[in-house]
Amino acid sequence: MQTRRKNNNTSKTMYGISRMDSERFYTHGWRVKLVRRGVVYVKNFPDKRWGGNRKALVQAKAYRDALLSELPEPLTRREFCTALRSNNRSGISGVYRYAKKYTLTNGKVIESWYWEATWPIGNGQQGHQSFSVNELGERKAKALAIAAREEALDDLDGYYWASQRGAPSQSG
Repeated sequence: MQTRRKNNNTSKTMYGISRMDSERFYTHGWRVKLVRRGVVYVKNFPDKRWGGNRKALVQAKAYRDALLSELPEPLTRREFCTALRSNNRSGISGVYRYAKKYTLTNGKVIESWYWEATWPIGNGQQGHQSFSVNELGERKAKALAIAAREEALDDLDGYYWASQRGAPSQSG
């Protein structure tokens, strides 16, 4: 049997705390795991060491609360959305250039180039807006895509929680 981890991050009281149970390895306890600015903080609270499930949970919550008071706030949704990813080639997060290929009736293939902006709108969905390079020119199409993304990001609020991707979150 494999280790079973139960994600309990559905409430504020269990934020950063999950249950780990493994019959195979005789491991039962709570895990505190927080990530701040790329640094991972992890500590386990075994039931046996702390005198049972409930007492281990009390210790895990106390540790988590002390850690939260020392650590910086999590990334805001805007900070998360503006971080450049390793595969970014435009230099602007969420803005990229692409081509749509069309095959004409005579068999000739033509390309139409676009700059597109994308942004999160919640529930794992993305908003997007494209600007034609053919119609607007390279500079204007890119500038409009950047402006569209900035405007959309202005509407983001709250913090980024990995357990609730795309959902606005409250601090605390």
